[in-house]
Amino acid sequence: MIPPPPRVGRPLDTGVQAALLRATQDLLIEQGYERLTVDAVARRCGASKATIYRRWPGKLALVIAAATDLFPVPELPDTGDLRGDLLACGRAYLKEDGRSQRVLASLHTAARHDAALRTAAREALGSPVDRLFREVLDRAVVMGLISEDVDVRIVAEVFPGIAFHYAAALGLPVDEPLILRVVDHVLLPSLRRA
Repeated sequence: MIPPPPRVGRPLDTGVQAALLRATQDLLIEQGYERLTVDAVARRCGASKATIYRRWPGKLALVIAAATDLFPVPELPDTGDLRGDLLACGRAYLKEDGRSQRVLASLHTAARHDAALRTAAREALGSPVDRLFREVLDRAVVMGLISEDVDVRIVAEVFPGIAFHYAAALGLPVDEPLILRVVDHVLLPSLRRA
């Protein structure tokens, strides 16, 4: 097996990368996606544009990386209990700081008019976390905890849809009381009815 060729140049400094992501988040909050520029991020960090372009091919990739940094994808929960697993999925949406919500709101606002941003944000931010519900429900069907007649695809979209509505439309955080209400009064009853 032939080893890959060595990287040319010095290794990327993770401290610089963290500063660039933080500056991008700040500018998203302060100015929004449309007015954010790679130049402004570079100036904010005292870095060159080349420093940014060595890491990301352009503004869209930089912004998605900055947002993704705030929303790490949790592992698939396995609490041994369907309710516990659904609560754990919902808790993946909990963000204690308002920063994450403000960055997300900025992206949602811009994504209404920018298809590339909408697609990239959905793939990087929405799909990985939303998928947790689908995988938990699919597993519950296989285990016989939910009837095969249940449309788990649509049930799996309920919590992410509510979370999106709270964050993007209402500007409200997803909190523990909301998670409990949706799991106990919407998801579990809809699974039992079927």
